[in-house]
Amino acid sequence: MQEISDPDLRLLIKRVKDHTGIDLGQYKDSYITRRLSTRMKFFNVSKYQEYLSILDTAPNEYEKVVDAFTINVSEFFRDIEVYNVISKQVIPDIVEKKKRSGRRNLHVWSAGCACGEEVYSISMVLHEVLGRDYNNLLIKLYATDIDEACMVKARQGIYNPSSLKNVDRTYMNKYTTTMPDGKISVKDEVKSNVAFRAFDLIKGGKLGTFFDLILCRNVMIYFSDEQKAKLLMEFYNSLLPGGYLIIGRTETLVGESKTAFKPVNSMERVYMRPEITLTDEKHL
Repeated sequence: MQEISDPDLRLLIKRVKDHTGIDLGQYKDSYITRRLSTRMKFFNVSKYQEYLSILDTAPNEYEKVVDAFTINVSEFFRDIEVYNVISKQVIPDIVEKKKRSGRRNLHVWSAGCACGEEVYSISMVLHEVLGRDYNNLLIKLYATDIDEACMVKARQGIYNPSSLKNVDRTYMNKYTTTMPDGKISVKDEVKSNVAFRAFDLIKGGKLGTFFDLILCRNVMIYFSDEQKAKLLMEFYNSLLPGGYLIIGRTETLVGESKTAFKPVNSMERVYMRPEITLTDEKHL
């Protein structure tokens, strides 16, 4: 991590990290200054020392600082190439494993889901790939984000058309409805098995279930290497053997996770928790 020269800014970054787990020091000085200035202007202060006192007195100000940095800009089927891997390789493999094991539960976790675009995209893919077999499985998609406001929007499932510019016309016709005001509403069948929850990946711990697929894309850029290493191994331990982890294209595995996960598609950052032997499976 770079050395921040201003002692008041160093203290501010430490205070935010201690309270929220988010390490703002991972950013360039110019970006930190620019993002913090939006909150400082709100209170009409110009010095970090002044803003430090506000942090501890203004309600929910720590959360608002984090929101200023963790801008939730997303869209449906973002990076279409990874969705091609998901629909053609990941989901079919998961379903085949379910058939072999006789297990019907299929759990997906969209970690850092922004306003729901990713998890609804995955829901559409599951409906499309499984077809009539969809109801033969007990499917649950969990979507979490630190931003409470995004959770409200995600549950509504209503978006501007620009958010769906990457969606295939067939998917649009099947799984969305155009509203009178021109906005796009996701159909109930896409939303029905999705559960949204405000969740801090650093402080939150585990969701209490085993997953077949975890997506955490373009989220870990906010975390230190130590936090990334811990989170990646929490993902590893939350996956079923043979389950998949997908991270962002610009992100990499760090620490123990580099050897724990098996690469499946390095270009699209798709990894697998290795399967276990039949002998080991008896102890699950």
